[in-house]
Amino acid sequence: MKGLILAAGKGSRLRPLTENKPKVLVKVKGRPLIEHIIKDLRSLGIKDISIVKGYMGDVLEDRLKKYRGLEFIEQDQQLGTAHAIGLSSFESPFVAVNGDVFMHRKNIEASVSEFKKDGADVVVGSFRVENPSEFGVLETEGKNVKNLVEKPESPKSNLINTGVYVFSSEIYRYIEKTELSSRGEYEITDSIRLMLEDGKNIKHTEFEEYWIDVGRHSDLERAREIECVE
Repeated sequence: MKGLILAAGKGSRLRPLTENKPKVLVKVKGRPLIEHIIKDLRSLGIKDISIVKGYMGDVLEDRLKKYRGLEFIEQDQQLGTAHAIGLSSFESPFVAVNGDVFMHRKNIEASVSEFKKDGADVVVGSFRVENPSEFGVLETEGKNVKNLVEKPESPKSNLINTGVYVFSSEIYRYIEKTELSSRGEYEITDSIRLMLEDGKNIKHTEFEEYWIDVGRHSDLERAREIECVE
């Protein structure tokens, strides 16, 4: 299995920390966010990792040059997660992770395990939050994903999309069909909905360990306060 880390974002809400580096290089527990993800992927035996870079990509690549086996993919325009994932070209299943999340490695492990045991086309990592309208919200039946709605005004659940996925190579065909959203981006949630419409097997794994989307300074403080990262 391969790995893909999405690391092209600017991190405007984390300024001034991101004025001279991409947000995935903001440190938590002594190392940048993205290095936690690289470490976790490799602990699961995922050695071949591609990183989608964009904002201050040269700074990112220079920081990560100590890691062998990394491939960097340039996203020239910020056109959304589906566009970023579509820049890769894996022929076998792969894990895709947003580079600005801080979480326990067992969350990725659980997603990979679910994908392998159930013959899924996609596994979406999920997590329960108090503010689901700020995220993509999953509508589920057991392990099956029935719908995925981006930032709904009236969420039907508090189970949200974590930005951690396991994909079969089928995803590329649906990314090609994905249209621009109202935000002017190609959303991976739209690609997954197209798969649902075609009857594809979309599962979710509810994370039992900590997971934080580090988008704001308050999120960063919460991540830094977590006592155990293993």
